[in-house]
Amino acid sequence: MIFNLDDMVKLRRLGVCGILSGTLPTAAQQNMFLSIPLNLMVEETIWLVLNGHAELQLLQGPMAGQVSTVLETRGEELYKVAREKLLKSFDLQRQYKKEQHELKLQKLGIDPTRDDNSANSKLIESSLFVETQNDSLILPYYSQEKLRVDPTMNIMLLNLLVSNYSNWNNYLLYQSLKSQNYVMSPGGRFGGLFIAYPGDPLRYHSHLTIGSALDYYTEPIDFISLTSGARLGTAVKKLWVIGGVKDDKYASSEGDATNAILEMKTPDNLLTKRNNTSFFSIEWAGFG
Repeated sequence: MIFNLDDMVKLRRLGVCGILSGTLPTAAQQNMFLSIPLNLMVEETIWLVLNGHAELQLLQGPMAGQVSTVLETRGEELYKVAREKLLKSFDLQRQYKKEQHELKLQKLGIDPTRDDNSANSKLIESSLFVETQNDSLILPYYSQEKLRVDPTMNIMLLNLLVSNYSNWNNYLLYQSLKSQNYVMSPGGRFGGLFIAYPGDPLRYHSHLTIGSALDYYTEPIDFISLTSGARLGTAVKKLWVIGGVKDDKYASSEGDATNAILEMKTPDNLLTKRNNTSFFSIEWAGFG
């Protein structure tokens, strides 16, 4: 999960968009109105780490207990920081609302200096709102004291992530499409593993629905799945795509993928440069 807006902007520039999931329990919203945190797919997380754009960190124990410790030791300091931000926000709101009110009076031909300032001040004060911060005030203090970037730990956590990942070939499909500048999102609502956009999803409709990776050499292509996928793709105006990995040197088992990552020293490892996936697009011809 990503909670920092600046990090979200950086990720979007890299073609990693994730899925916004934040909302209020009593005010459920449609997808377009959801807010932070941003959920990343496993494939997106692995790609970011392998390509040197992110690092995995381990929290020492339950987060609630760690936060309580920070509050006990830094509670007064955090209170002062939060209060200062709140007062600054109020000052900016007052100034903005006062300027807007004066502009309205000028448009109506009324001299702002002759206006009842006391009444306006009461209205302005009643309209001030408390802004909920997007970033945690506690986490930076916790990070300074508890979190340290350890390259060995980063590799071990990546190993753990991959070892619990169901199908490494799915990641290789993701990686291959990503290298072709496609932007991927979860494809469950369109009957696939991913849906692929030719650019930022805010600018383009998705063009492809990609199914789960097939074992390129041994797994047969079921004819019923083939026709149903093609017809579904036509119904939702997307091209149905299936793919597999030709060379199973690293993808033959979880252990091979894990070992390859454990041997990785830099993002330029051979694993990140593989491009031996193969894709086939299926389209319903419209007869029958």
